[in-house]
Amino acid sequence: MKHVLTILLFFGLFTPAWADAQKGQPIKTTGTIKHQGLEGGFWGIVGDDGQNYDPQNLAPEFQKEGLRVSIEAETKPDAASFHMWGTIVVIKSIQKLGSAASPLDTPKPVSVAVKADLHDTQLAVKKALEVRADALQEMISHGESLVTIRTTPHALERDALLASITSRTKPEDSGYRNGTYELSINLTEKGKRKTLVEVRAVIMAYGTENKAMAKPDTWDPVPSNGKIEKEVLKAILSSAKKSN
Repeated sequence: MKHVLTILLFFGLFTPAWADAQKGQPIKTTGTIKHQGLEGGFWGIVGDDGQNYDPQNLAPEFQKEGLRVSIEAETKPDAASFHMWGTIVVIKSIQKLGSAASPLDTPKPVSVAVKADLHDTQLAVKKALEVRADALQEMISHGESLVTIRTTPHALERDALLASITSRTKPEDSGYRNGTYELSINLTEKGKRKTLVEVRAVIMAYGTENKAMAKPDTWDPVPSNGKIEKEVLKAILSSAKKSN
């Protein structure tokens, strides 16, 4: 009887290799809530880390197209889904970006008045974004005089990224290696031939704020210095002039 107990205790000290393979991996990232039309429709998260996530427990208040969120989750390698899209995860915590104090709370817009009506200005924006290869993600009408245009996240090289965060850290101290930016463009008709164009840039950086800090690489929101916004406005103005 003593030998049997010894054997049972011995096996209890170890976890089989196949059990480790079934353990989920932690995920910490930011992303955008997107509705997918597959298999009757479901809500997914398009991560800023380049991955798609299929959450099993996304709360109704977060099921909003284009909503920006920060999540901590765990993969479910043993779970099956008919969605056939992304990595299945269980969300441990989720927060709307901008719901807590962060540089994304109120990104400062850069604006300019365009001598064109709302419709012609929309066309000018589309042409300008095509030139810059900023694919349109979503266009939302808020009435007859207001339209919001959003773009998909785009890669931001390290040099350009550092130029936009020098207000927070010195470029030589930064541990950020790459990043993304997403544009939000508001068009507000102010008269018969006048439209106010406001451009906001949401910038996310990957790495660490300071390379001397001993912490894992993460996606962090960083402030914009307005260069991207001004570049986009310049392209829109040029496109509007060519159309007139």
